[in-house]
Amino acid sequence: MIKSYFVDGDKGGVGKSFASRCLVDSFINHEVSGMPKIDKLIVIDADPMNPDVVCENGYQNETVNDIHIIGLQRPIKSEDDWLNLINELSETQINETDDIRLVFSLPSAAGLYITESVLSLMALMNPLPIWVMGIDASSTNQLESRVGKSPMFYQHGVVLINLKHGAGKSFESWDKSRIRKTLLSGEDYAWTELELPAMMPRAAELIGSMPLHTVIDKGTVLGSGVAIGTRTVAQTYRGIVGRKLAALELSK
Repeated sequence: MIKSYFVDGDKGGVGKSFASRCLVDSFINHEVSGMPKIDKLIVIDADPMNPDVVCENGYQNETVNDIHIIGLQRPIKSEDDWLNLINELSETQINETDDIRLVFSLPSAAGLYITESVLSLMALMNPLPIWVMGIDASSTNQLESRVGKSPMFYQHGVVLINLKHGAGKSFESWDKSRIRKTLLSGEDYAWTELELPAMMPRAAELIGSMPLHTVIDKGTVLGSGVAIGTRTVAQTYRGIVGRKLAALELSK
């Protein structure tokens, strides 16, 4: 079985990379998060300008907790890039026997290259769109535009509220929007809304693009560059966020 998570939001700065790292870690830490135990986890960083999920300090090819992790940097700058990526995945990474999850961390302005043809390619991957919501009206408007252009593909999805940006009135544009009411009504669409807990800001800064399991492993080694306080915050946070994100496996 395969299932794909397309972590989108179209805008820079909403937290797509952070959300992608948290989602990947929730599968690695499945005993705590409640995610299913899978065989392979494929992480695709599609940012052509600033790849910070699959990178030198980020996710790379390794086996963690008996899960084979594949990290791919595949910048998306055209429809052709999408075709090449889906062909590569289907021919070299996906099989009929393993339980596989794919996490796509999409770049800013990804919508420029998400055409109907590209959506038909995404549909091959058993997709779940995840929209990381920003606090300004443009983030809500971009989601409404995307759904309006391709209502069939976007019948299911999850809006992820990144509490790093605050709570309550911070997301007023989204909360009061027509598209929120439409997507969450359960009538023509079956979207859900999920909160992404905020990490202590200083800890998030110190951790950067480092995977949480790496932070925790290094935090036990003197002189590793990861202090015990940072490790403790990472370990606590991964349990909290993992249990939240486990709900994604119940979507669609």
